[in-house]
Amino acid sequence: MANPLRQLKYLPWTSLIIVSSMTLIIVTTLELVLGLTYDQLNEVTQFIIVRILAATLYSPLLSLFTISAIGVGIGALAVFLLETLKKQVFINAGVLWSLILCLIVGLIIRSYIPIPAFLTDVNQLQLVGVILGVFWKGKRYWR
Repeated sequence: MANPLRQLKYLPWTSLIIVSSMTLIIVTTLELVLGLTYDQLNEVTQFIIVRILAATLYSPLLSLFTISAIGVGIGALAVFLLETLKKQVFINAGVLWSLILCLIVGLIIRSYIPIPAFLTDVNQLQLVGVILGVFWKGKRYWR
C-alpha cells in the first residue's frame, strides 16, 4: 500500500514559502500604509466621508463580509504571485493546499510579531476566505 504522505516530500516547499512570505509582506505593507493614512485623515476634519466609510465597513453587519473579502484577496494574491513569479512550478490541487498551509502558518507567525494589524487576523472567517481565494483564483489548476 502506498504512503499518501510520501508525496509531501516532492512539493515545491521553498517556492511556496517564498510566495506566501511575499504575499504577507505586501499585505502588511498595505496595512501599515492604510493605517498611517487613516490616522492622518482622522486629524483632518475634511475627510469625514472616509471615516464614515471605514465605520460602515466595520459595522457588525458588514464586518463579516469585509473580513472574509480580505481573506479572499490574500489567497488570490498568493496564487497570482505563484503564477507570475514561479512559472517553473507545476500547479495542481496539492500545490494549492500546500500554499494554503504556508499562508496559514505565515499568518500565525505574523500574529506573534508586534506589527499592528488593522485588516488581517487569524480567525476562522479569514482562514475560510484564504481557502476560497486560493481555489477561486486557482480553479483552472484543480485537475
